[in-house]
Amino acid sequence: MQLKNTLAIACTSLFLISFNVSSAEVSAEIKACNDAVNEGNAKGALVQTEAILKENATDYEGLLCKGRALSLQGNYTDALAAMELAANSTEDIFAKTVSYILIGNLHKANNKTEAAVASYKKSIALSEQKANKTYTRMSYNLIGDAYFDAKDNNPALDNYLISMSLANNDNERGESFENLAKTYHALGNHDKAIEFQLKATVMQKQAGSLTDYADSTLLLGQYFYDAKEYSHAERNYKRLAQFAKDNGGAYYEAKANYRLAEAMFANGDKAGAKALFVEADQLAKKIGAKQLVAEIEAAQKKLNI
Repeated sequence: MQLKNTLAIACTSLFLISFNVSSAEVSAEIKACNDAVNEGNAKGALVQTEAILKENATDYEGLLCKGRALSLQGNYTDALAAMELAANSTEDIFAKTVSYILIGNLHKANNKTEAAVASYKKSIALSEQKANKTYTRMSYNLIGDAYFDAKDNNPALDNYLISMSLANNDNERGESFENLAKTYHALGNHDKAIEFQLKATVMQKQAGSLTDYADSTLLLGQYFYDAKEYSHAERNYKRLAQFAKDNGGAYYEAKANYRLAEAMFANGDKAGAKALFVEADQLAKKIGAKQLVAEIEAAQKKLNI
């Protein structure tokens, strides 16, 4: 397995269960609707919802898919109305839990933090009724994310800590440690940020993908750098550059080397930093990583080297 040469985009998909089993045709339309939303095709999804809701105006999945499609179009008001109708159209606790999570996500995407938190809390209450630890943990994480995005870091930290207490495996623990690290970093607590990012890196090495481990290591280097622990940052980036080279990850090799160059410059080795910047820039251009090239050249300009 080789590292990707471009940044991986991690996404969590909620697989929605069809509760309308009376019509095979409607079930096919529901699948087509969800597929269209997942592909970013809002217009195609809305065509499907029209057919679904014509058969049954209170179809749970049809309404939920309509809400998701409208959200893609940036239609917050109508998306919210459809999702709330979906939540009210079913007595199934799991279905309601999913609805409140998606409603929370809609509020969050529209910078309505308290409304998002209120919806996530409803999903927690329902999850706890069924002792569903997975969705309880997910919802506490989402509350943490909502507060973090709003730069309200203390309640973000509180909810991330609760989520961490519910983690079941190394992947979940790794995610929790990264959330705590970024929040402590935002709060200016460098020691705690480094402590938890170190733990996250260990978890990602044990249970994550190579890309997850590389991204986690980059964050650790950033936290060392921001704490002005430049020698630690150097050692961290050197390990990552070698790891990336050994595993065919030219993108991460270039990125680790340019971040290493920044740390070397801050540590007084300006000549070495200049040479490494050139090397990182050449590698990034070779693999066609245009955004990374721009990032490297912006860093060089900032340091005037």
